[in-house]
Amino acid sequence: MAADPTQTPTTNWRPATKFPTPDREGYFWAKLIHPSSMPDGEDWQSLDWEVVQVNDNNGDGDEKFSVSVPGISPPQWIPDFVWGPEVVRPKEISRVR
Repeated sequence: MAADPTQTPTTNWRPATKFPTPDREGYFWAKLIHPSSMPDGEDWQSLDWEVVQVNDNNGDGDEKFSVSVPGISPPQWIPDFVWGPEVVRPKEISRVR
């Protein structure tokens, strides 16, 4: 199930179903709840749902994929998030309808 790209999630938005942890590269809705490598005195936890990029890290286990979060320079890891749906890219919209 993919998010409707015309809708912007709000703080009250909750997935209708539990979405699986990503097992491939791509863009997904997510909330960062347990930030990794966070400097003392900063709070990087997500206040809202945001689009993040999942990247193949060529690692194993929890470090198989890294996650890029806008505004945060060190990579985060898959277990650091609550996951929502995958983001539909424009070229894929016609396949969803």
